[in-house]
Amino acid sequence: MNFTEYALKNRALVYFFVCVLVIGGVYSFFTMSKLEDPAITVKQAMIVTAYPGASAYQVELEVTDVLEKSIRTMGDLDHIESRSMDDVSEILVEIGSTVPLNELQQNWDILRRKVANVQSQLPAGAQPSMVLDDFGDVYGMFYAMTSDGFGYQKMMDYAELVRRTVLDIDGVSSVDIYGERQSCIDIEIQESKMANLGVHPAEIILTLRGQNATVYSGYYNSGEKRVRVGVDGAFSGIDDIKNLLIKGHENDNIRLGDVAQVSKGYVDPQREGLVYDTLPAIAISIAMQKGGNIIQLGKKIDDKLAELKESIIPAGIDFQKVFFQPARVKSAINVFMVNLIESVAIVIIVVMLAMGFRSGYIIGIGLVVVVLGSFVILHMMNGTLQRVSLASFIVAMGMLVDNAIVITDGIMVDLKRGIPKPAALINITKKTAWALLGATTIGILTFLPIFMSPDTTGEYVRDLFIVLAVSLWLSWILALAYVPIQADRAFKQKPQQAGAPADTNPFDGPIYRGFQRVLKFAVFYRWGLLIATIIMLVVSVWGYRFIKQGFFPDLSYNQLYIEYKMPYGTNPEAVKKDLASIEKYLMSRPEITAVTTSLGGTPSRYNLVRTVAEPSLSYGELIVDFTSPETLKDSLQQLQAYLSSHYPQAYVRMKQYNLMYMDFPVQFMISGPDPAVLKDLCAQVEDIMRADSTAILVTNNWGAETPALDVRYKQQIARDANLSREDVGLAVLAATDGLPIGSYYEGEHDLPIYLKSVNDRGERPEQINNVPVWSMLPSTAGLSLNTLQELMTGMVSEADILKRLVGSTPLNQASSGVEVGWEVPVVRRYNGQRSIAAQCNNAPGFTAAAVRNSLLPKIDSIQLPPGYTTAWQGEYLASTQSQYYLFKNVPIAIVLILAILIALFRDFRKPLMILLCLPLAITGVVAGMLLAGKEFGFVAIVGALGLVGMMIKNGVVLVDEVDSQIRSGKDPFLALLDASTSRLRPVFLAAMTTILGMIPLVNDDMFGALAVTIMGGLFIGTIITLVILPVLYSLFFRIRHPERDKKRGIKINWS
Repeated sequence: MNFTEYALKNRALVYFFVCVLVIGGVYSFFTMSKLEDPAITVKQAMIVTAYPGASAYQVELEVTDVLEKSIRTMGDLDHIESRSMDDVSEILVEIGSTVPLNELQQNWDILRRKVANVQSQLPAGAQPSMVLDDFGDVYGMFYAMTSDGFGYQKMMDYAELVRRTVLDIDGVSSVDIYGERQSCIDIEIQESKMANLGVHPAEIILTLRGQNATVYSGYYNSGEKRVRVGVDGAFSGIDDIKNLLIKGHENDNIRLGDVAQVSKGYVDPQREGLVYDTLPAIAISIAMQKGGNIIQLGKKIDDKLAELKESIIPAGIDFQKVFFQPARVKSAINVFMVNLIESVAIVIIVVMLAMGFRSGYIIGIGLVVVVLGSFVILHMMNGTLQRVSLASFIVAMGMLVDNAIVITDGIMVDLKRGIPKPAALINITKKTAWALLGATTIGILTFLPIFMSPDTTGEYVRDLFIVLAVSLWLSWILALAYVPIQADRAFKQKPQQAGAPADTNPFDGPIYRGFQRVLKFAVFYRWGLLIATIIMLVVSVWGYRFIKQGFFPDLSYNQLYIEYKMPYGTNPEAVKKDLASIEKYLMSRPEITAVTTSLGGTPSRYNLVRTVAEPSLSYGELIVDFTSPETLKDSLQQLQAYLSSHYPQAYVRMKQYNLMYMDFPVQFMISGPDPAVLKDLCAQVEDIMRADSTAILVTNNWGAETPALDVRYKQQIARDANLSREDVGLAVLAATDGLPIGSYYEGEHDLPIYLKSVNDRGERPEQINNVPVWSMLPSTAGLSLNTLQELMTGMVSEADILKRLVGSTPLNQASSGVEVGWEVPVVRRYNGQRSIAAQCNNAPGFTAAAVRNSLLPKIDSIQLPPGYTTAWQGEYLASTQSQYYLFKNVPIAIVLILAILIALFRDFRKPLMILLCLPLAITGVVAGMLLAGKEFGFVAIVGALGLVGMMIKNGVVLVDEVDSQIRSGKDPFLALLDASTSRLRPVFLAAMTTILGMIPLVNDDMFGALAVTIMGGLFIGTIITLVILPVLYSLFFRIRHPERDKKRGIKINWS
């Protein structure tokens, strides 16, 4: 008893499982995790170390180099990149893509130990290093909390309220806040007032630090109680600070407000900020826990925010959705449902037209059960519904009916031949069950390299294999169990057919006769046909060069982001002013609906398919919403031209969302020891890029040198003025950013206190030469008998003596001068070696691959000094790595496929002739790509792998039928002819349902190239399977056309 016989005898059980699959599929569809993109683990960590006061070169040599040497001793590293800037070191560590996810946290623990081990070797002024391993998290719900009439401190109160409330919602993993402008207390001391009252800056500092310090006062034993003792006196407001009695001047009753202006302001410079449609805002980004349903979570969060607005948050505070993944996922699922219905309808209509209404009904119902049943299994496997898995169902749509078509067609043919219905329902499954299983498994195995690819791209499209494996195997099971039961109910055997002769030919229609004539002609002229086919293949290989090459296409969004970069050292206020100007221009355009401006960096990784900018005071970005994806594409070139021409002092670039995780599509890196040589070589590469018409927006990742002021401290001069190097440094800090001297809590807010030096007009010194410098330790060395005599005789006053003791000295009298120099603002390293990269974008109409191919011979002509190396990065590196990992696992799939083919046919020749047909499909692939104008990239390669599986599957079905008829004793030529004819309808329908079922994907930005590859390749591949494969079979097994033998007068015995 085979599987089909068991199913026919246990129909109630089959119906039960079908009901489970249908009901469970509907339930799973609504409850399983839904995302916009597949969840990808970013195997990167960032080490950040602050070293205030140090130049970029100091940071590189004293901090970055020390940390990198320790980090590079750990295993499983892919590469290390570092960025050493003034005051801070950033090191990006990427773990090898082959490291299993369950070992990732262990690697981060090792990284932390490596960093901790060298903390003692860092310079005294360096702060402890921070290891961040969560900056790759995706915050799919990005709100801009706007304010109309509220200050930043009040806004932060409400933002923190939202954070605490939202974190309590089940399914939320983290909440990130960006755009806070921290309040502070500014104490502006005036030299003249302090000199007149005899107050020294050191006294002010000691007063502030001592007053607000927390002092341990012990515990008091009171009977059986132990009571903590505290000494109150911390600041409770600005007035408390103003009214502080200055230490050493208690008897004079001199208060801080007498010598300084105390006010509340904001920390300067502003390091991050957010503006939404010209309104000040704070970004609130929310990440979902793994396995959650983003649509349901988004509704919960919206409801909670509405509740807060009604009960606590006042009018004037609003929440605007900058990027809201739940809405996008819901829209994507709606589009998927439309595409799915279209695909199912196309498949059913094609089957009905070719096989009749009842056959279409059986196969259509089976298709719906397979799709719903796949949802059940995916849900049980903790699968997710997202861009890739949803598209996978459409990719598989035609393949899912292949098995059902073969079984249904076999039953219909047997019934026409007069075979009793019970036998007809079972015969076809007995003959083809194992062949169909092998062919189905082969179709799945062709996608195995995708599943095994460990890099980011492979992980992104991995669900393609999972969905296909689940759905195709399920389709095989239902084809053997459910389709015969439905055929038994739907097909009625005509009475006259019951007694019809057993040799009745069901393939006597005009289409079948025409196909037989074509096949006879092909076998008769087989050598000429094969030569013509090979010529077409050669032409197609030659034509491949005209196909545009790419990696991943830009995705279809109605939103993009604009990067705005000024040279390092630019005043943040200038950046802020330009961003406001750009925002005003963008908002004036009718096709733009909203603009969110971010200052200092990217608010959060709110979308997987975008890059995150390096934080910088000279950077800003604008997230721009358009009315539709079409208007966005139409406006791109015009907007880019406007921004580049109106803001030539900045680097302005528009970027669409793309899975390509490199910052630039074209990037050429040069590594070596000498920064001057590196910059010279990079300048040569940049000149080549600017001169090439395929490249635009050329830049490099070091930037231009920036001016720096160097105070030439001379010990002898400073000693004469009783000043130390630290005195000079602190005085300059007080005159620039402000000297931090503590903090105090205003409610829940920790407000830093800054001491700032100003002139009599309350302004900072216009020239750094005039900065007043005080000694932190006043000296009485200036007092002598002569001084006392002058005081007694009235030659000097007490004020003059006080000014001499506690007064200041201009910086130009305490040093040998201030020099203006130029320095490198950032030093980059790659794997421990200094490196610089020339970067550019591809011009409209050109791909990144075309730009590289155009630049390659010119850049290769540059002479490199000894010790310098180069490497192409950008899209080329990403594509090369992805293809390497993809093709690395292809041999495994080939071995498994060959093993199945050999096991099915117990022969080497039959698998070989099937495999020889595969390259011939290149003709269809090239023609399809050229006609559709698609780029041949990673997704198209995935489609080509799927095409291989489909062709092998069709070939297995045909060759298995030829073998079956030859084994029955039929003449080999007639067996070849009849078997090919009998498989015409199943193979043709399988191809047409696959090709037509992919029509909804053709215009998809990501999967359009995959669809065209399969459609074009399968169209030609079907002809190859039905015509060329029988020709190869006749050659491999020496089956000659009878007419050719008659002409030669040769009598062949076919027995």
